[in-house]
Amino acid sequence: MFLYVVMKKGKYGLFNGNVLKLKDDLAILKPTIFASVPRLYNKFYDKIQAGLKEATGCKATIAAKAIAAKKENLEKTGKYTHWLYDKLVFSKMKAVLGGNVEVMITASAPISKEVKEFLKIAFCCGFAEAYGQTEGLGGSFLADPEDNVMGMVGGPLPQNEFKLIDVPEMSYLSTDKDENGNPSPRGEILVRGANVIPGYYKNEEQTSEMIDKDGWLHSGDIGQILHETGSLKIIDRRKNIFKLSQGEYIAPDKLE
Repeated sequence: MFLYVVMKKGKYGLFNGNVLKLKDDLAILKPTIFASVPRLYNKFYDKIQAGLKEATGCKATIAAKAIAAKKENLEKTGKYTHWLYDKLVFSKMKAVLGGNVEVMITASAPISKEVKEFLKIAFCCGFAEAYGQTEGLGGSFLADPEDNVMGMVGGPLPQNEFKLIDVPEMSYLSTDKDENGNPSPRGEILVRGANVIPGYYKNEEQTSEMIDKDGWLHSGDIGQILHETGSLKIIDRRKNIFKLSQGEYIAPDKLE
């Protein structure tokens, strides 16, 4: 993010390290791009929802109508702004991020569709989800902030190529189809490009496990290519499984 901003001759700011004082930092910095992690976005969501529950009477009625109207607009047209409700209801919410944010970016972990949709209308700006690994120098995929299809990480960034490989033991194949019968390949996500590290320092064993002879970085994540847009969606994790003595594969995360 910093490299990109500097390349575009912009400025970047860092918060002071205390999450409780983040609102003060945002009021000073007034960023146009806000990048953070799902944990913080979830806190924003919870705080706003708590405030809405405390609202009574006319305020509660207007807020409910405003949210319903903007959600409907977002689903039908992808628009996250409203000429009236933004002034009446959402201006105070938007002020939480400093008032100037045009796009939010999230990465490092999955974020729920519900939180993503709500914050998009609450903060009146685009919301992009990114995906990648440290071994691929961070972001390898980035969704379009204006896309109204939620729950996916978009397409590959220009510096890398990708492919999905079959994972037969988990029934993820390149020949898979979606619920409508359209081609929708599924498999482990592999990335290759100048952004991928040549290997781990003095650790050939781990290097050979993660990066194959053709330079493909094996992510361990399972992806699906959506038929409608060609976007990538993260749907599972290959490495968090183990095999029982009777040959059955178990995913501890799903069991939890």
